Amino acid sequence: MPGGPCAWGLPTQSRAMKVFCHLIVAAAVVALLSAAPSSAEASCSKSVTMYNAWWCPYCRQVRGILARNHIRYSILDATSAQVQAIMLRRFGDTAVPRTVIGGLVVEGADEARILHLCRG
Repeated sequence: MPGGPCAWGLPTQSRAMKVFCHLIVAAAVVALLSAAPSSAEASCSKSVTMYNAWWCPYCRQVRGILARNHIRYSILDATSAQVQAIMLRRFGDTAVPRTVIGGLVVEGADEARILHLCRG
C-alpha cells in the first residue's frame, strides 16, 4: 500500500499527521489483541470432538468458535458412512454440527454453551 495504511491518498499530508495516524492504528491493534481471550482463560481441559460436514455453514461457525477460543478438538467427518453409523447409534440421527465436550453434547453453534462446558 503506497504511503502505508494512513496515507488516504493525500499528497500533502504532514509528517505529524502521519505519525499521529500510525499511533492510532497501533492503539487499535493493541486494543484488538487485548480483547482476544488468552489461551489460559479460553482453552478447554476436557476432550472435545466435533461432528462436521464440509458443506455445513453452522459447522464452519463452530470451528470458528473453537479456533477463536483456542480450544483443541478432534473432528469427525459426518459425511462418511462409518461416522454416520456412529452418529446414528449415539444420537439417533446424523444432524450436524454436534460438539461433544467431556461427554456432553452441544447441538448447533452455541458458543455460550461450548464455553460453559469447557470452563465448568
